Amino acid sequence: MKDFFVSYNRADKGWAEWIAWQLEAAGYKVVIQAWDFREGGNYVLDMQRAIESARRTILVLSPDALKSQFVAPEWAAAFAQDPSGESHRLLPVRVRECQPGGLLAQIVYVDLVGLKDRAQAQQRLLQGVAEGRAKPDHEPDMPPLEAATSPPQALDEEPPWPPSLEVASSVAGHVFWRIVRFAALLIGSALILQFLLGKALPNWAANSPGAAIMVALVWGLIITLALEALLRLWQRRSGARWAHRSPS
Repeated sequence: MKDFFVSYNRADKGWAEWIAWQLEAAGYKVVIQAWDFREGGNYVLDMQRAIESARRTILVLSPDALKSQFVAPEWAAAFAQDPSGESHRLLPVRVRECQPGGLLAQIVYVDLVGLKDRAQAQQRLLQGVAEGRAKPDHEPDMPPLEAATSPPQALDEEPPWPPSLEVASSVAGHVFWRIVRFAALLIGSALILQFLLGKALPNWAANSPGAAIMVALVWGLIITLALEALLRLWQRRSGARWAHRSPS
């Protein structure tokens, strides 16, 4: 029984032989078309024996392999024997930039694309084909500790009690100052309007002081409400502008 059957497209023959060589150098038994399918043999029967005699199939993954009509049945046979992937019967090894789709996209591949040198590729390959856990031989480096964002609260420090009184006092103070501001605007607007009415209509203001005061109060209320609305609109826009500028 062989450990691996290497399935590849002829465009990736160099990669397939390199992979087979590394595996045999590490002690695995490998069957590969370039070395084991000899002249005078039957290609189809040789392929059948190779698939049946190997515990696992390595698929040399590349754009040419994904388009090949001959490579697909080879990896499909391994997939059919282990559709859940529990036995790792099918192991793709990506050697050129490509993106597998369909059922093949669900299988995690060993990626040799973008590595720096031969030693790194050899290490990645042997780690990928090894069965069992991938626990390292030595303790991993500890990530740097993050600084505390706020000092811890002392154990003997008592929180404000009861919390409802603190919230109520804050709300009451906010409402009180809004009332004071509204009243000041209303009285100030009414006095200014009464003064202007006295200047514009002196006879009417002198003969009907109550009506003049009422008109001044009504228009003062309208002006105050308009000023409050403008003030709230300005506060909302200012808050939104600062929130947009603040770093997230």
